[in-house]
Amino acid sequence: MSHIRLSLLALLLVATAAPALAATASTSKGQISVAQVMQMLDRAGSDQHAGQLLQAYLGGVGESAGVLLNATDAKGKPYVSCSKPMALNAGLVRDVLANGAPNAKSWGETAATPLLVNALVSMADCR
Repeated sequence: MSHIRLSLLALLLVATAAPALAATASTSKGQISVAQVMQMLDRAGSDQHAGQLLQAYLGGVGESAGVLLNATDAKGKPYVSCSKPMALNAGLVRDVLANGAPNAKSWGETAATPLLVNALVSMADCR
């Protein structure tokens, strides 16, 4: 299975995630919200299902960002170059989301993925 298919599958699994995360809705546009990811982070240590969903989601985000950053034009020239590797962990994800959406009341309508991809690109010093 290709990396893109795996990433999409991981994101689909999270987007359709089940009872453990049913209380927190996606954004009104159907995006994975900061609230959903924060709930997964909070529950991951004590809820195996939430931990698996978090791993699938973060794996999909990281892999998708990597695919985008490795894209090349028709001549094989990369669109983007980065001077550092990308990496995510639970603490970093929590910090990025809390700083990117400082008003917790807006978390249900704030898409998490763009905040995380932007942080990955910035931390990897991509141009």
